[in-house]
Amino acid sequence: MTRNLRKMYSVVGALLLLEFLAQFYTIASSGFTSVASKIANAGNPSAASAVDEIDLFGAAHAVIGVFVVPITIVALIILSFGARYPRKTTVMTALLFLLWVVQFALAFLGFLGVAALAGLHGINALAMVGFGTYLVRRDWALWSRAPASTQPNGIRL
Repeated sequence: MTRNLRKMYSVVGALLLLEFLAQFYTIASSGFTSVASKIANAGNPSAASAVDEIDLFGAAHAVIGVFVVPITIVALIILSFGARYPRKTTVMTALLFLLWVVQFALAFLGFLGVAALAGLHGINALAMVGFGTYLVRRDWALWSRAPASTQPNGIRL
């Protein structure tokens, strides 16, 4: 049972990394869509485009970041308990959730107009990706980690 939960932790961790990738994709697409719209409307500033009204990429970024990512992190925390990982792993997984809380707060500051602090949102995102990658690689359970074979004289093959 523990082995299966460790495999599930690995799969959910890999899913989290894909969610992070989707976050970068959606926010970059949102930025390019916004800039393209401004360029297209440069000659007629009073013209409103449908892109300005609804930014689908920005909305996707918000939905993934506010709902999908935290649910996935909470699932990882629960799986780390069920898989009986060492306390250090569970604490580090919980720290990933704390980084998400900081991420949410930085986005909120951005919507309040505090751009100097909200700019840390991107830097914190990179920290989350790095930390998430470290956790997934550290506790990867989908293949065995067999020690390198050695010859009788101690030379590795």
